[in-house]
Amino acid sequence: MAQSLSAAASSEIERVTRLCQRLEFFVSQPPLQVKPLSHGESNQSYYVKTARGEYVLRCYPAESMVCRQQELRCQHAAAAQNLAPPPLCLNNHYQIMLSEYIPLGVAFDYNLHGATVLLTALAKFHQLSVQTPLLECSVYLQQLVMALPESDKPDAELVALLCNAAEQMHILQSDTVLCHLDLHADNILFAGQQLWLLDFEYSQLADSSLDLAAISLHFNLTPAQEMAMLQEYVGLRQQSELNTVIEKKLIAAKRLYCGFCWLWYLAIPGYQQQAKRWQQRLLQLSV
Repeated sequence: MAQSLSAAASSEIERVTRLCQRLEFFVSQPPLQVKPLSHGESNQSYYVKTARGEYVLRCYPAESMVCRQQELRCQHAAAAQNLAPPPLCLNNHYQIMLSEYIPLGVAFDYNLHGATVLLTALAKFHQLSVQTPLLECSVYLQQLVMALPESDKPDAELVALLCNAAEQMHILQSDTVLCHLDLHADNILFAGQQLWLLDFEYSQLADSSLDLAAISLHFNLTPAQEMAMLQEYVGLRQQSELNTVIEKKLIAAKRLYCGFCWLWYLAIPGYQQQAKRWQQRLLQLSV
């Protein structure tokens, strides 16, 4: 959302412009400008300008199995708390979602922008009430493994490690909240001294340690930074007892998050390098 790509094929821009012209939202305000934004790995986003405003159009892959109504509910709830840009239109037929555009935004930098602004937003998001399914780590892990072709079946020892981590998460005391579950820099926008969460397609009820694990992994936190993150987060939640609860689960949560990313990328043609990177991170955590 924050940064335009250098160029896009004119045919791509024409296709997206024609798509906008078919949407009722743009009947009275035809697009004046369309350009690509940073492309996610499971969707493509475009900046659309009209005489009335600026918008972001997200296009989803046709084969996606994500429940877009659930995503819409999560983004609406976050936007109501000023944590996300308001969604304006969801069209399941064309597989698109339209949201307000946040100008002058940059990808969040943990060291530059600071942990407090991110953890404050995360603590508020975790306390939102949205009806979603509960992520069962062992079930999701099994689904990811089963989705792989026989020729790409993963290392059995690593899968066993992940199953053990899922079992630990199940046994230890839970802190079930509305999780984002995809907290990397491109999904966290910093603009006007404010942080905005983006892309809620994986958001659902889950253990809070998974979001904290994602932050630690995506922003390469040191052990000292990780400890400080936990202490500040539980302080913002005003539940000091959570520090011990989450600390006990964090290594299992980090292994699971690495494993989920590894298996997810492994199933996508052309993403073997990303899969290998997450596999290596999982191996490092298993030492």
